[in-house]
Amino acid sequence: KVLAPDEIEHGSLVDFVEKVKQEVKNLTVLRGERRTPKLMNGRVHLYSDVLSSRTRMKLENARAEYSLQRQAEPFAVLAWMLGDAFPAKPLELAWKTLLRCHAHDSIAGSGIDDIENDMMNRLQQVKNLSTSLYRRSLEAIQSRIDTSALDEDAIVLTVYNPSPYPRTEVMTAVLDIPMPQSSPEFALKRMHDGAAAPVQIYTRRPHPAVVNQAEEATLMMDSEHTTFHFLARDIPAMGYAVYVIDRNEKFSRGGLACGPTAMQNEHIHVKIENDGTLTLTDKRTGHTFRGLHYFEDCGEAGHAWMHIEPDMDRVITSLGGPVRISLEENGPLLTRFRVDISMTIPAAIEEQGDKWKRLDGAGGAVKRSEHTVELKITSYITLMRDAPFIRIKTEFDNRARDHRLRVMFPTGLTAAKSCHVETAFDVVEREIELTPESPWYGGENATFPMQRFVDVSDGENGLAIINRGLREYQVDETERAIGVTLMRAYEINLTTVRWRWESHPEMQKTQCPGFHQFEYFIYPHSGRWDEANVQRIAEQLSVPMMPTQSGAYKGELPLSFSFLQIDKPELILSALKQSEDKRDIVIRIYNPTEQKVDSEIKIFRAVRSAEMVDMEEKFIQKLQTTGNTIFVSVARKKVITIKVSTS
Repeated sequence: KVLAPDEIEHGSLVDFVEKVKQEVKNLTVLRGERRTPKLMNGRVHLYSDVLSSRTRMKLENARAEYSLQRQAEPFAVLAWMLGDAFPAKPLELAWKTLLRCHAHDSIAGSGIDDIENDMMNRLQQVKNLSTSLYRRSLEAIQSRIDTSALDEDAIVLTVYNPSPYPRTEVMTAVLDIPMPQSSPEFALKRMHDGAAAPVQIYTRRPHPAVVNQAEEATLMMDSEHTTFHFLARDIPAMGYAVYVIDRNEKFSRGGLACGPTAMQNEHIHVKIENDGTLTLTDKRTGHTFRGLHYFEDCGEAGHAWMHIEPDMDRVITSLGGPVRISLEENGPLLTRFRVDISMTIPAAIEEQGDKWKRLDGAGGAVKRSEHTVELKITSYITLMRDAPFIRIKTEFDNRARDHRLRVMFPTGLTAAKSCHVETAFDVVEREIELTPESPWYGGENATFPMQRFVDVSDGENGLAIINRGLREYQVDETERAIGVTLMRAYEINLTTVRWRWESHPEMQKTQCPGFHQFEYFIYPHSGRWDEANVQRIAEQLSVPMMPTQSGAYKGELPLSFSFLQIDKPELILSALKQSEDKRDIVIRIYNPTEQKVDSEIKIFRAVRSAEMVDMEEKFIQKLQTTGNTIFVSVARKKVITIKVSTS
């Protein structure tokens, strides 16, 4: 109702309206994120396309971005510095194809099905280009590594590290071992120092491997297709280490399982409870988190821009439902449990009122249907040697409509007043308890965007949820439970003007039908996110190390080598690229912490000059260098770009 001036009594209504008007006027940029509230029937809804993800698009976009930005382009630069031709045109095509996916309504998932079809096709092209360029760069580097001291029939496994600091982690590799060379058991030996790398076997089977060679006809080799896990220690920063198969050694025995539904390593103990939740103890601090990793399904009466709960919602959790727990793999390097959960959820929502009011957030009479479908969720819970986190892969086949599925992690850290979240070029702090001074105060279902992680800490203990491609989270005010949105299924309704909605129930992609798969880490730690190096743990998921198979041949590079190293863990590598003038290299890093960081960047070649430039690569100032080392000072919350000329 529109009130005439003489109908309005002075008092609370006028004060409220004036307060809201002033808050909206003042609400511009908060910690680097622009958010505009919409007033609907006295309720504040957060209007943000960041939250309207079509699941598959956001997942594929994240994978495409990291594949191009942190693997294909940096290693193309390294191969170019070694003398290979730089693939400028393919890289430009990959970048432009990726950027075509980032239009406002495209990446937000707020368009018709054809937009998603085009998006997925373009993202697949980016991934294909990136994978091909990455592979070719690794081939160029591998052909220069000197392994000529090995026997002619030696099988070489080289591990490449895309991060600018050394990494140690359990890896899974696949080798095609020629049948005459197959042995009952084996281990790996690191060539530069002879250190043994234990091997946990997974599967072995006969395999006719096809070998494509540019200069010869395609060949076929009878081999044994062998999948195994091994511990890769101290792989040099943005570099590699070479291993060789040692047929005189045995597979490693033992297991990390310590009970029918429990496992532990040096850092953590994990117990899978009868309801499917996880009890996780950080052995370094003694702190225990309980009830982690259950699923919550609620109704979705909203649209691409906004999550709206049905007026008669039913929130269903996996707690108390049928659960089956099985041990899938148990070894000294990796142990994996499988947890199967069955949930019965409403098949859709039922409209009983004014649809247009409901879509505008002004209320309605929507309820979840009495007709139900089964939602079967399978999670693979993996613990690895030396890893301070557990790795989870969750998958399901969605057959319902109009619902939101989240995975929940009640931290119990009630003393925590805020959480820390990775965003573009930064880690921001957001309040958990919303006060009247907060622009989100009084908002309904205030969910927020993230990049790779959200972390809740009370200063002594913390819990980080690290993901790949999941962009929405919420931390509640009671249990400090972290809720990560896996899927939000809704009907396409388009509008440019309030009360004018165009419905497209025939469009199915926004309902997220079919198979879905997600990967994420649960990382308990002491202290704050920066003290626990959460971003470095995130690298293991977003930019994994790459094992490659080759033979022995003559080269000029050593058996273990680092191309680029940043000595301070606080600094994050954003880009390693060729300069726009095609003569030098450009390194972009950022400091997401609250303190200035002084650091040394080491490059495998002598540095002739280094200068700080802006993002258009225009000169700002000279940087101090000595030999192959660049000295930088990065202010808090600062992104810097360095142009480097090498000998």
